[in-house]
Formats: sequence, C-alpha cells, structure tokens
Amino acid sequence: MEGRKPRCKSISKLSAVAEQFTTQDSRCGPKADVMSLLQVCLDTLEAYKDEYKKMKSKDRLRREQLFEIYESAYVYYKIVHNLVLNRIPNLKEFHQVKRRTTVSDRKLMEIYNMLVKSLLYDERIAGVKNFLKENGVSEENLELKTGGFISAQNLEVLLNNEGKKILLIDVRQRSEFEECHIQCPHIICIEPISFKGAYTDAEVEKKSLITSPKQEIDLFKRRNEFLYIVLYTDGNGQNTHHNFYIQQEMVLLDLLENRSFAKPLGENTKLLVLEAGISSWRFHGGECTKSKAEAQQQHDGGAIYINGSTSGLNLQKLPKLAPNIGSSMDSSIKDMMRSSSHGHNNANYILPMQQKPSTKNLRAPNSSPSPSTSSSRPSSDLQFSSQMVKYANYPTTPRLVDNEKVSDIQHLTNVSPINSRAVTPVRRTLSPNPPRILTSSSASNGGTSGTSLSKPPNQPLPALPQLPTRSSHTPISSTQTKQYDLDFTVGLENMGNSCYMNCIIQCLLGTHELTNIFLNNSYERHINLNSKLGSKGVLAKHFARLIHQMHQNCALNITDKGKRVKPLQFKLACGSINSLFKESTQQDCQEFCQFLLDGLHEDLNQCGGNPPLKELSDQAEKMREKLSMRIASSIEWERYLTRDFSVIVDLFQGQYASQLRCKVCGHTSTTYQPFSILAAPVPRVKSAFLIDCFKEFTKTEQLEVDEEWSCPVCKKKQPSTKKLTITRLPRNLIIHLKRFDNMLNKNNVFVNYPFILDLTPFWANDFDGKLPPGVTEKLPSRGQVPPFKYKLYAVASHQGSLYGGHYTAYVDKGLSKGWYFFDDTGYRPVRNPTECITSNAYVLFYHRVYGV
Repeated sequence: MEGRKPRCKSISKLSAVAEQFTTQDSRCGPKADVMSLLQVCLDTLEAYKDEYKKMKSKDRLRREQLFEIYESAYVYYKIVHNLVLNRIPNLKEFHQVKRRTTVSDRKLMEIYNMLVKSLLYDERIAGVKNFLKENGVSEENLELKTGGFISAQNLEVLLNNEGKKILLIDVRQRSEFEECHIQCPHIICIEPISFKGAYTDAEVEKKSLITSPKQEIDLFKRRNEFLYIVLYTDGNGQNTHHNFYIQQEMVLLDLLENRSFAKPLGENTKLLVLEAGISSWRFHGGECTKSKAEAQQQHDGGAIYINGSTSGLNLQKLPKLAPNIGSSMDSSIKDMMRSSSHGHNNANYILPMQQKPSTKNLRAPNSSPSPSTSSSRPSSDLQFSSQMVKYANYPTTPRLVDNEKVSDIQHLTNVSPINSRAVTPVRRTLSPNPPRILTSSSASNGGTSGTSLSKPPNQPLPALPQLPTRSSHTPISSTQTKQYDLDFTVGLENMGNSCYMNCIIQCLLGTHELTNIFLNNSYERHINLNSKLGSKGVLAKHFARLIHQMHQNCALNITDKGKRVKPLQFKLACGSINSLFKESTQQDCQEFCQFLLDGLHEDLNQCGGNPPLKELSDQAEKMREKLSMRIASSIEWERYLTRDFSVIVDLFQGQYASQLRCKVCGHTSTTYQPFSILAAPVPRVKSAFLIDCFKEFTKTEQLEVDEEWSCPVCKKKQPSTKKLTITRLPRNLIIHLKRFDNMLNKNNVFVNYPFILDLTPFWANDFDGKLPPGVTEKLPSRGQVPPFKYKLYAVASHQGSLYGGHYTAYVDKGLSKGWYFFDDTGYRPVRNPTECITSNAYVLFYHRVYGV
C-alpha cells in the first residue's frame, strides 16, 4: 500500500477544537467562576510550555510525532487565549473582582494580568503557526472540480478541514450501508435500484427516499447548503453488482448536476465522486462505522420505569421483524415476520427515532485527579475525533460530545430506557461532572465511541501562582433537565356537558410519564407527519398546550377560581378530528379516553407510514397454533410494533388472545388483539370484586347456535367455545368497567377494587421452553416478566345514565398531597382514605409497580 504524506491539521480546524473545549468542558461551563477559569488557564498554559519543550528534540522525532506536538501546542495556546481574552472579561464576577480590594481578589487579578502578559509577549506561537501553515493542507490545494473524482486521501483531508460542509451519498444497498459506511457527520444512503436516469432531484426526494430514516431525508432536503457533495459506491470489481453500482452512481451524478430543479446546487457547491469507492477508502485506512440504527438494535432490555420513576420518549427498540432467524427456520415462521410489501425488507422500514448515546461510562475510573498528585490540565496525549484525518498514533486534542448530542443527552436526564429484556434497566443519567475527554479505558468499558481519547496525565501541578483557597463554594454540576411538579391541581371548566372530557384529562395527567413528555416538549421530536392515520400533530400539540396551561395556572399565586382552565381550543381540536366530540352533547368518557389515546398514538407513531403486515398463510397460521401462547403472542407483538410504535403503545397498550375451539375435533384458531383500555364485564350480582370482573373476562364462553364457528377442519359450523386470555400486560393499565349493555341499561353493582391489584394469575404463562424451528434465541420479553402488580392512581366515576349523567374523577397526587377529587372546576382533597373506592367507578387507572 502506497504511504500517504502526512500533513498537519489546518489552523481553522485546530481553533475549532479549542473553541469546542472552552464551550463544553465541565470546568468551563456556564456556571464557572473566575477562579475556576483561571485554574484551567494555568494548567493549560503549562501544557503548552511542555509541548514547546518537546520541539527542541524534533531531530529525533518522526514527522507524524512532530505534527502532533505542534498541533497540541497550538490548541493549548488557543484555549488560554479564548479564556483570558474573551471568556473571563465577559463575566459579571470579573468586573466585581476588579473593583474589590480584598486579598483574594487582588491575587486573582495578579494571576489574570500574568496570563495576559504571557499571551502578549509569547514569541513561540508565531513559529508554531508558521509550521502548521507550511505543513498543513487546505481544500484550495486540491484543485477539485464539479463532476470530477476525488481520491480517498484527499477526501480524508477534506473531511478533516470541512467536515460539516460535506454531504456524502452512499450509492449501495441499505443493508451494505448499515453494515459499513464512511464515518462522516452528514451521510445518507440512496439505493441504486431506487432511482432512474429520467428522475429529477424532487423525484429522488419523494420516491427514492420514501423508506429512508427521517434524518437522511432532512439532509437531502438541505443538499444545496453544502459546499461539497461526494458520491461513492463499491468500487470492488469482485462485487457482483459492481457494474450496476458504478452505472447508477454516474446516473445520480448527472441527475444532481443537471436536473436539480427543486433545489439547484449553489455556484460554490462542488459535486464529486470518490475514486474507486469505499474499497479505496478502506484500503487507505479511512474511518468507517455502522449506522446508528444498526448499532442501537444491538441493545436489549426491559422496563421503562420502576416504582414510578418518570420516563420519556426512550422507546423500546423496533423489532427486526424476526428474532435471529437461522437458515433452518420453517418458511411459515418467516412468513409471520414479513410485510405485505414483498419488495420491502426490514432495512427499508422507517425506524422510530433512536436513542442518542448516553454519557454513561465516558469517564475512566481514575479520571478524577487528586489535587496533590495530578493535574487537571488537558493532556498532551490527545486524539482527534474519528471524523478528522486519522494519523498514525495521533495524540488527541480535547474532543467532546458535539452540541447536538449533549443537548439530547441532557434532555434524557432522569429517563430510563425501554429495551427488550431487562425488567429493571440501568437508569441513564447525566453525570454530575461530565467528562471533558473520552478516555481509552472508557471506550473499552462500554463507552459510546470507539475512538480512543485521553484523560489528564498524573503529573505534579506546575509551579505557578496558587489560587486562593475556595471556601463555601459548591461543586459546579452540569445543566440538568428541568424538573416539573407533576402533581399539580387545577380545575377545568365545563363547556356544556364536557365533564366526560374533563374527568379523563385529570385521570390521564395522573400518569407521570405521559405528563412529563408533554411538559418538557420531548413529544415534539416524535410527531410523525407521514403517519397515515394521525392528525399531523394537531391533537398532540393542543394536548400539550392544555397541559402547559394547567401547569402554569396552578403555579400562579391567585385564588382557586382564577386557576381554572377552559379547554376550549383542545375541545375544538378534538371536534375537528372526530365530529362525535364537536357538539355540546354528553359522551361516554371511556370512548373519549380511547379516542385521545388512539389520536396521540397516531400523531407520535414512528412507523405510521410503513406498509401493512402480510396476512398469515394457512400454513403459517397452523404453525402458530402449535406454539405456546407465550411465544405466539410475542411474535405477534413484534409484528404489531413494525406498524404501531409510539410512547402511547409503550405506556398503555397490552394484548389479549381470542381463541375459538371446535368442540367436535378440537381445532383452534387464535387471534391476538392489542388494547389500550381493557373492557372488563361487570357480573350481575349484588356485589363483586374487581378480580371477579377479570374472571368474567377470561372465562370460557359457549357460543350460541347462531354464533357457532365454521371449523376449517370439519368444514362446517360446529358447537364451539371462545376464550380470552391476557397475553401482555401494559405499564399503565386502564380498566373500563362495562356497566352498560347493548340496550344502554346500566349495571350499578358495586365493584370493590383494591389499591394494589395482582393480575399475575391472569397472564398467559404457558411457555414450555421450546422455541420455533430456526429461532436461535428467546424472543424479546419487553417487560413481560411476572409478577404483575399494579397500584391504583386514578378513578373516573359516573352518576346517572349514559345520556344524562355526570362524570367526576379521583386522582392520586403523590405522597405529599394524597388523593384529590375533581368535579370540573372544583377540586379538593378526599375526605377519607377510601373515598376514591366508589360504587360509581367507571374507568380505573393502574400503574405497574415492583417490589410490592
């Protein structure tokens, strides 16, 4: 392999690294004071001097090592420059220190003035800059022309200098792209088979990218904003699709150059092709990576919360349509996992928004130096991001998580991820003192990046002026996600028979996980404008506005009457979506609850645009009937998630099996149904317990003569039975007590429901340890691990008839406030602990708890 002539990074890139450090290092955060920043300057200045000393031995150093020293020296100098001349003078505290005359303040000013003089009279930095300029390379030297080729070496240099201004387009199959593609901040995949020579750029956007992840579609829409667009494919002649790939790469090049009508490329945008494709890139040692979606699918786990801790939109991982299918898998099992669109494989499905990398394990175990034995200054053993040019043994300058990732990570503070196996997952939280630099040891311990980055070296502190001892200063912690009081109490105005709506809103707001994602607006990132059944976010946004208004009014220091909220706009939004709720007529509160949950689900459904699942063939259905209900229901749930995947599914949806059985031949047919609200029949007795309703729900029903099942084995209607079995219990269980029959007559039997409900006996637990042929490991449990115990947190009650009654609500507002009674605008604490156990109970809300 021909060696590349190493070059230094450009001064602009090194300056950006220094700026990144000063804005993202924990010690330089927004709450950092003058003393903290001066200490950083002292430590970094000493690091700069150490690097300069190394230059004296340049005759004994390899060229690459010398480049590393000069680059590190410049970055250290620039960090001190930015802090001393820009950051510190803009602090309000700095002006106060200048005016004060205390000993400690005078000491601070002495150190500051010393640092200023060090910068002004430093004669070494000019030589460092000249060296970098002489040995660096800029994109102007590459002589790139639109429509021309760029070598792997020059692309690496270009990515190093102008990484954020480059869009890479991978012209290979999606599966190949996900397995390995060039490391770049802006990259998309356009499959060769997805476009034709006659397409325009608009048709590529609408047709070729229809199944691409949203972030790739967004990047292509911004194609005219990039300075460079580089196409590449597989240049390996051994690839059976080699000629077709190359042909389509040229087609796409011509298309973007000559038929970009929707968004013409700017005069300064250069359209290039990577010479010899990704094969050349890898041959010359270029950085490659897997797609984020692929990497995320490698993680598995279970529950979203435990003992009521708040969750957010960290959804379960989308099923791969099949769990580790081997070549020996029965074809009928494979049929179960296919979509109705035969041309679509799993890679073409629109995936839900994936969880951003956590900051977990970023700091090495020993990366917090002791004041007496180590320095907190940045290390000279530094490595740049993998997005920069990869030099041999390159020492890194400080590289932090980029701003976008940091904001996303902070947004997920106090959020437990829902994975697929663990029942009690590790909580992902932002570290109180975020690491400044990724370390090599952290990478080996499960860090989010494979790039080796260093920690501060364990060296004695430099002999520089000492700062005054800090007294009464608390440690500076990272910015945390805003914490909301989720147990706010505020009344809702009745706008003419709208009590059915008010009571459900109050009950649903008792679901902390749901309330929190609408208060912190994280739901906005999951609105799917392409969902075929949703309101394009209308319902979700109006629901969020209502919650914000209720929360804000509760915080106002006004009378209870003034705190009430009129949910007029929310009701109008509901009426525009479903005319049933448009007029001022009384409605069934459980029907409104079902409408609201369904509507929010469709608005936030990350897979709402995916093709429908293929119906099971007779052979596949026969195979499924042979499986245990535990396994069959899990397969059906995985299939369901490929079309319906949202936080509503994750928080509220369960599943039950409906099985028909022929009493003559014993043949069965089972269907699996998801539910958000479980409708439990109320037995017609003098009094009943809630468990009796579940027994009624799951009892075997003898079908009447006119309801007999047409048995496919007997080939005629036969005496048959029907039985419902709960196969999946949700995190939050909503139970509708079916008090009204088909004639709308109400059953007013008192149902005694407990505060703690154990439904473990009603959950299908028939797994015999056997897996379907060809399935090599257990299906994801997705939290379906017994026991299933629930705590009551809200009750919607109903008095009167369906058309002339009134709805009220009881909601548990936490340990500090206890249970509250809500009657439209009126609300109060309950008069006794069991007031919420009422004979008028109509809809019950339970939250799954552990360790009870």
